[in-house]
Amino acid sequence: MKFKRLIPTMAAALLLSACQKNPDSSIVKNKDLDQMIDQAENNKNGSTNLSDLAVNYQDYKTTLKDDQLYVTVNVDAKVEVPGSSQMSIFRVKQKNIDQSLLDKVKKELVRDTVLYDGKAICIKTRSSIEQEIQSLKEQITSTKADTDSYDQESIQTMVGEYQEIINTLQREYESAPAEIKWSEYPSDGKLKSITDLCKGKSGDSYYTGIKELNPDGDYYYGVSDGKNGQYTSLFAQNNKNYGNCLRYGRDNNNYVRITSVVAGNKCNLGLWSLQDGISQDSLRLEGVNPEEFEEYENSTLTVSQEDAKKQADALIQSLGLTDFLCESSGQYGEVVAEGPSPDNGKWGYRKVNILNYMRNIDGVFVDNENGSKLTDGWKGSEYVKKMWDGESITVIVNDDGIIGFYYNAPIELTETVVEKSSMKTFDEIKDIFEQMVLVANARKEPEDAVSMNVSRVILRYTRISEQDRFDTGLLVPVWDFMGTVTEASGKLPEQQEACIMTINAIDGSIIDRELGY
Repeated sequence: MKFKRLIPTMAAALLLSACQKNPDSSIVKNKDLDQMIDQAENNKNGSTNLSDLAVNYQDYKTTLKDDQLYVTVNVDAKVEVPGSSQMSIFRVKQKNIDQSLLDKVKKELVRDTVLYDGKAICIKTRSSIEQEIQSLKEQITSTKADTDSYDQESIQTMVGEYQEIINTLQREYESAPAEIKWSEYPSDGKLKSITDLCKGKSGDSYYTGIKELNPDGDYYYGVSDGKNGQYTSLFAQNNKNYGNCLRYGRDNNNYVRITSVVAGNKCNLGLWSLQDGISQDSLRLEGVNPEEFEEYENSTLTVSQEDAKKQADALIQSLGLTDFLCESSGQYGEVVAEGPSPDNGKWGYRKVNILNYMRNIDGVFVDNENGSKLTDGWKGSEYVKKMWDGESITVIVNDDGIIGFYYNAPIELTETVVEKSSMKTFDEIKDIFEQMVLVANARKEPEDAVSMNVSRVILRYTRISEQDRFDTGLLVPVWDFMGTVTEASGKLPEQQEACIMTINAIDGSIIDRELGY
């Protein structure tokens, strides 16, 4: 799987382009989906045969540079055209997670492990409160000693805030249970509407919090008691604002964090390729150093990627997700629980095989992993925030078997809009890329100069949709220009792989991955 930090080049860049030299071309105008469909049906627009699109371009090499825009683009790329005889246009919509799929995942992965209502692990016990209080006392001690960073007034303010939290925790301690009473939190394993889930629980902050983030959707969260030495979690949601997803996680040391409301957020606390090794940039844990991590001894990885794929393929088939194929895989270090190990005070991580599955239509992958559709702002007097992430399935395997399954933002194909679409040749596409990539990534100051290295150019499907529409979209052929991005300022590290530009293969328009069109 490609794990990367994504650079929102297009959203910011097209704003910058208003102040920079801008080519007079239809590729920067508003997109017209009806017009694009007309072009796809017109044989004079290009070719319908994939083998004719890039006849002279097994490789594509060039160097583009603009000293006034502070952008350099080096291209030494393989041009990847799928072996399919054609590509089409399909209409799609978001698909809900249903009880049938949830039951299948339980049967294949949870098996006979008893699951309880996820609220159980949110209950604070006396021992967990004691740990919080001790941690805050340590914060107070370190803050008082850090006179290099803070003046005395700031120290007193921070210490006072910490002490207020301690006082609150001490009051909670008096009524907290000594341990979780699991029998009080049964789970029937059913995906429920938020209305039914929260009925009669208006005073419970756990359920009111769920309802606030997903007032009209569906929800399920079940966890095991961990008494067998394995901590199992199963989570599903249908959420019209943040996406639909189903997630399963299992670990020998703690509960895997899987309950983020944003469907595309896999909740990784830290993830790095074993080939590259752990670094500060691998971690999403503020103030924690890589030196503080040790591999868990009770979570091993000797199973090969090949054998891991066999297990993952069998799971995908058993769940009936036969339209998905493994697109990429790798071996990673993964942090799944927050906090150091109680044994040695070191943060723990496990080694895993991670396999990424994408929808495949007639031999062509559908890829939205490099971005998602996002609306975040005011629409009249109403504040609107919606997200439609790209569909994907992630399977995680180590010596304990399949320990992770994440089905993100499922879609349903509802109509073939154009059978055997006409597409522009790669000659035309590369000219558009060379015309736009410098402007689209322009910087204002030399210290913000950026260097890009394009290593792959891939013809595949991606999902686009009309502005402000989150219910339906179109799968269309696109050319993705993939590579690494490095900023001279060092504000961003070099990327493992990022989507530098996406160009619609039918009409040559630039697709903004973040806006979704």
